Amino acid sequence: MNKLDSLRAAITQALPELQKSPENLRLWIARGSGRCQATATDAFGFEYEANVLIVEMGSDFAVLAHAIFRWLRVNQPDLVVPPKEGFTFDVDPLDNGMADVLLQIRLTQNVTVASKAGGGYDMSYLAEPDPLFGEDLGFGGVMPVPPFAGVDIDG
Repeated sequence: MNKLDSLRAAITQALPELQKSPENLRLWIARGSGRCQATATDAFGFEYEANVLIVEMGSDFAVLAHAIFRWLRVNQPDLVVPPKEGFTFDVDPLDNGMADVLLQIRLTQNVTVASKAGGGYDMSYLAEPDPLFGEDLGFGGVMPVPPFAGVDIDG
């Protein structure tokens, strides 16, 4: 399940203290399940809760949240569309201005399966679909309504 590797990289890049102490970042999977659509292919998928524990985090929680949401836009775009919940979290403040932070993120990972000519199978993880909107566009690729700038009463 390759999403955990890219999630680890995104968090490590965002928080300077993890670059110095990578052992303070722990990821694991809980409550996972497999699913299959009973179609003509052997494709299947996983759904699981990714748990992210950061021990003695000194950075602002908003920095971590920003990194997670940027990662979700590419790797799990359905979680950044209202009314979906992007992630849940627990924070344990410590005496030294740091905190232990636990995030729970519900992820999916789809796998394609192709038979090899000599027997066996080739499996690959599917990329997520493109997000519904880019950084500068609104819903469905439509330009958003510009912000209200004022009213000219004399004109």
